[in-house]
Amino acid sequence: MPPDSTSPSRQVRRVLNQTSTAWAVLGVSLILTIIFWQFSAHAFTKRGQDRFLFRIEKETVTLVARMRAYEQVLLGARALFAASDEVTRKDWHAYVEGLAIDEKLPGIQGTGFAEIVRTEDMTQYLQAIRAQGFPHYDIEPPGNRALYTPIAYLEPVDERNQRAFGYDMYSDPVRREAMERARDTGSAALTGKVTLVQETQDDVQPGFLIYLPVYHNRMPQDSVAQRRAALLGFVYSPFRAHDLMRGIFGAWDEDTEIELFDGTPVPANLLFSTSQKVRKARHNVDKRIEIGGREWTLRFHSRPEYEIATTSVQPWIILFGGTALNLLLFAVMFSNARHVKRMDAAALTLAQSRDRYLNLVDNVPGTVFRSEPKPTWHFHHLSPSVGALAGEAADAFLEGRVAYARFIHPDDIAGVKTSIGAALRAGTPYEVEYRIRQQNGRLRWVNERGRTSYDEAGEAQWIDGVIIDVTERKLAETAIRALAFYDPLTHLPNRRLLDDRLRHALVASERSRCCGAVLFIDLDNFKPLNDNHGHEVGDMMLCEVAQRLRDAVRESDTVARLGGDEFVVMIENLGMDCSEATAKACQVANKILIALNHEYRLGEHVHCSTPSIGLTTFCGQGRGAGQLIREADHAMYRAKEAGRNTVRVFEYDPTAAGDESSGKRCAPLGQTSGSDDTAPKGPQ
Repeated sequence: MPPDSTSPSRQVRRVLNQTSTAWAVLGVSLILTIIFWQFSAHAFTKRGQDRFLFRIEKETVTLVARMRAYEQVLLGARALFAASDEVTRKDWHAYVEGLAIDEKLPGIQGTGFAEIVRTEDMTQYLQAIRAQGFPHYDIEPPGNRALYTPIAYLEPVDERNQRAFGYDMYSDPVRREAMERARDTGSAALTGKVTLVQETQDDVQPGFLIYLPVYHNRMPQDSVAQRRAALLGFVYSPFRAHDLMRGIFGAWDEDTEIELFDGTPVPANLLFSTSQKVRKARHNVDKRIEIGGREWTLRFHSRPEYEIATTSVQPWIILFGGTALNLLLFAVMFSNARHVKRMDAAALTLAQSRDRYLNLVDNVPGTVFRSEPKPTWHFHHLSPSVGALAGEAADAFLEGRVAYARFIHPDDIAGVKTSIGAALRAGTPYEVEYRIRQQNGRLRWVNERGRTSYDEAGEAQWIDGVIIDVTERKLAETAIRALAFYDPLTHLPNRRLLDDRLRHALVASERSRCCGAVLFIDLDNFKPLNDNHGHEVGDMMLCEVAQRLRDAVRESDTVARLGGDEFVVMIENLGMDCSEATAKACQVANKILIALNHEYRLGEHVHCSTPSIGLTTFCGQGRGAGQLIREADHAMYRAKEAGRNTVRVFEYDPTAAGDESSGKRCAPLGQTSGSDDTAPKGPQ
């Protein structure tokens, strides 16, 4: 039946199948694509900018931390002067060498001390220095000045630093400005851009110095005037800018190019640059920092490698790819609108065909199915009749909530898999019978037949088949088998099943050479019980005798009823020696004798009865099953002749002539437990 034209799904389809809808969808999707393109481009740009800012912040912190460390070196030097009335050249050398600056703080040119020398003290000062082993020491540049600050100590004493020995730093205006600022504030002061005295003709670099004032220990330093009066000299460190900055930024320049300016970022103030060529970069940031009371400007530019790494084609993929998908969607919707009527007609025809097929399948006797050709056997189709078979609705199997294999009896699963697997490999139909356990726990027998469908490559696609409930047939077969092989009263094996088991026992004995025995048991005076109390009481006694016999022997032994009050017990695996086997069989026979001598409570009646038992042993297939039963029967008659309620063993003599067609002669033995005089006597 076609779907209702007023249903919501039908109305939605009608709207989607209009060409105007296709045009509207195209317009909206193009607008959304442009929005996503702009958003993606902005997001990638911001991510690149954020990463760049993080990078430069890290590098800025690294530079500031390094310069603070150099200030700490000078603070330690000033502390050395504060802790001593006099710091000798040897003391100064030991202090600087102990700092291991080249290893821990590379980039520093040296650490020195410049003493304040006034004009009137110059001669005495020069004599003192020259007396320390520097006969050619002099103050540079020459000239008359009111105040000198010649370099007295400078470690390490290498070739470059020796050029600065004796240099009057106060003579240079740039250095003097920083020295006066340090003197008045008592803090470290950084100079502007200078050319160090240590420079040679090769690799001339911009430089700068950091000064820290050293005051007389016993003079007050609370005001500017007091600090000027107490000034002893300066501890300081000179730096070659390129060497220093390469040491700091050398491992951090894969993303950024750095320019360092003294103050305003103009070419004249450039201290250091990681690139010889300035280019127009995508990311440019200036960072201003203060070192030693002087402002530096760090200018960061993004490198081409960084710009490539942070550039993504994703926004353009969104733009062009989205536009292409939008046009494709438009083409599909527009084409679909033109063919929708023909598709609806085809769908209606298909639905009608499906309904006819399902009606046909659902009326087939049994459960029709289509399943995967795998041990999971997931169903693609399953008729509703499976509910009566397994106790679970078909939908539960189709949706995968319940597995059919769960209902198959565990002992039968292997056989089912083997049968289906063999049919799959051979490409033939299969038929297999097995048990299933219903949801309520009851067992049912089913017959399953199926055939596999294959594709062109020979791969199994699915299995089509039917499952039929054959429980009633199985019950009938079981009942027939029970009537054929079992006594209906005692449920013991009958003569036919006994013969079969005895033949199998003889074959096994021939192979293993292990002996066995056959016991023929007849109840004494059973007929009067039937005559006096009726067959129902007699049947009750026969059932009780059957149970006592089962209890007296092993589970592997066979207890059978031949008819009336005659029973046979077959015992296997009694040992390799015939005499030993006979002794063991006699023990079992005596156990049975004792068990059957106990009184029987048969409803309102109490009855006592005894058995007469004949016994014969076997080893191999020298005698047949029928002959063994006849021998045991013959021995049983000898027991009755001996007074009943006793056991007699048949002695087989193959050389003797006798009444038997096989030439065997019966020779009854004495009681297994003694002579005839000690045999228990039953009722006569």
